Amino acid sequence: SGFIITHNMKKISVILRRSILPAAVLCLVPALCPFSVWKSVGNRLASDGELERLTQGSVTVLRLAAAAFAAVFFALAVWNKTAPESFSRFFASLASLPARCGRDAAPFFRDLRGAFGPEDSSFWMMLILFSAGLLIRLLRVGGPLLHDEAYSIAVWGRSDLFYAISDYHLPNNHVLHTVFLNLIYHLFGLSPELMRIPALLCGSLLIPAVWLLGRLVYNDFTALTAAGLTAFAPFLVFYSVNARGYTMQTLLTVLTVGLAVYGKRKRNVFAWFLLILLSGLNFFTLPVALYPFGGICVWLFLNVLFFRRENCGFENRWQLFKYLIFMGICVSMLSLLLYLPILRHSGWNSLFGNGYIGGTEAATYGQTMLSRITDNVNAFSGDLPRFVVVILAAGLILSPFMLRRNSAEHVSYTAAVLLWVLLLLPVQRPNLWPRTMTFLHPFLLLCAASGLCALRSLPKAGAVAGPVCAVLILCAGISQFRTAFLSRQTVGPDEAAVRLILEREGPNAANVHIAAAPEDDAPLWVYAEQYGLPRTVFDKRKSFNAVYVFVNPLNEDDLGPKDLPGMLDQFGPGNNFMVMESEEVLLNEPKGILYRFDVRESAVRKSYGDYPEIIPAD
Repeated sequence: SGFIITHNMKKISVILRRSILPAAVLCLVPALCPFSVWKSVGNRLASDGELERLTQGSVTVLRLAAAAFAAVFFALAVWNKTAPESFSRFFASLASLPARCGRDAAPFFRDLRGAFGPEDSSFWMMLILFSAGLLIRLLRVGGPLLHDEAYSIAVWGRSDLFYAISDYHLPNNHVLHTVFLNLIYHLFGLSPELMRIPALLCGSLLIPAVWLLGRLVYNDFTALTAAGLTAFAPFLVFYSVNARGYTMQTLLTVLTVGLAVYGKRKRNVFAWFLLILLSGLNFFTLPVALYPFGGICVWLFLNVLFFRRENCGFENRWQLFKYLIFMGICVSMLSLLLYLPILRHSGWNSLFGNGYIGGTEAATYGQTMLSRITDNVNAFSGDLPRFVVVILAAGLILSPFMLRRNSAEHVSYTAAVLLWVLLLLPVQRPNLWPRTMTFLHPFLLLCAASGLCALRSLPKAGAVAGPVCAVLILCAGISQFRTAFLSRQTVGPDEAAVRLILEREGPNAANVHIAAAPEDDAPLWVYAEQYGLPRTVFDKRKSFNAVYVFVNPLNEDDLGPKDLPGMLDQFGPGNNFMVMESEEVLLNEPKGILYRFDVRESAVRKSYGDYPEIIPAD
């Protein structure tokens, strides 16, 4: 099959060479056309004669893309004219890629199987750590739903699949993860625990993935230490039981970095193919994959600049650079292809101009960054014992000085990705929330482990390095098991509120109205559906015979009301519908207070034309 594909590719390459110049001209024409021409053509293609999505901004992006393609085609045409032999060799190499990819698959899987050898004691130790990490995550998977994960379930999980992959009104849609949410919902029904399975699996598989990467870049001892720290890292455990795409992106990042290291060393075409595929899926999960993928590109580019023949399957830096450029182009095209439904149905601005992910103001950016650095440090530390955090910080500080002593690579990926983020700061001014930097946690843990484990090679510190690492993992594990057991039976205020409404109203529960702020409503939607209440209980356009008001006193001032008057003023059905003297407090917790009010039947009938019959309880 590889021979047939290669043979057909050679025929195609001849056609492509003859089509380069016409393609360049074809791309240049739309690049030079003004907005009025684009709008005129677009309106003719639209069924109603008006293509609203074709705005000045979207046309500018399309013109720039057309100009970029024209420049590439013109460059290829010049190359074909001035150096036809080199150009022919390039296309011949391109034509042979499918066959080479198939040929390299066997050694890739053979090396992968060898890494999981049953006679390897490191493998069995990793398996114990994996089991412990998985158990902690399973203990916490039934915890209370948070707003963002509940919103993803309620809006995209329960919708049809096409809407899930084409709507991007909020960046909360982690599209690849949403696909799994959607499939689970429609196959097995609504269950918060099941909805968290994709995140849980990815968070658990991080442990062997970090172990593999640690063995590839460092050594067995560093790999085991990093795997143990990953198993019990508070932030990674937290997002392993949160139905969002952050652990999926983190796992894909670790895998792609491992593939980049392996592909550079072995010049294995199949590994580069997997690197392209998984990087595209990483972007499809979250656009913030620009950070980890950019880090891979910077890491490879630094390997080109400081080229060494040792641990490299390429004969010279130019060969490695060509693979880097080809990979970058393929990942860009694949990501664009995957996002076509969103670009088509939600528009360019939903992805590139979304206010929630836009850059912060230049005047306040310094203050914002200081705040985010503190947030990221706190997220990394979590509830780990203080001395564990201090020792990990010491390992991080030591790791650059111990790189040559403990690593098979002369360039650190962690340093490369941090350099890439620093380069982006003045351009993007991104608001680096801890959750967007989740992908970096395993690499920080790897660096900390490498800095500590490298001490084994020093005469005086070598004897204590091993016990120190073992104590770190043990203390981190005890801390996380304690947290898991304490939170195991926790019922959130949202679920408790829904249960209380059902108990209080009985058969009338479907006819009440529940009012909540946008910052608090999504978990109520999910738990209401789980317990059999219709979504109409949140609809002000439907008549009702009782009013429940959910207030979160811990809401921030700019996110939602945190007292009853403010809640009723902004989101209540109107005081004229409610008998204020009938106020009951059914739930009073730090994160949720549930009020109940009787309603004025006359006001409901006047506004809605009917009044739900009150069904007597059995």
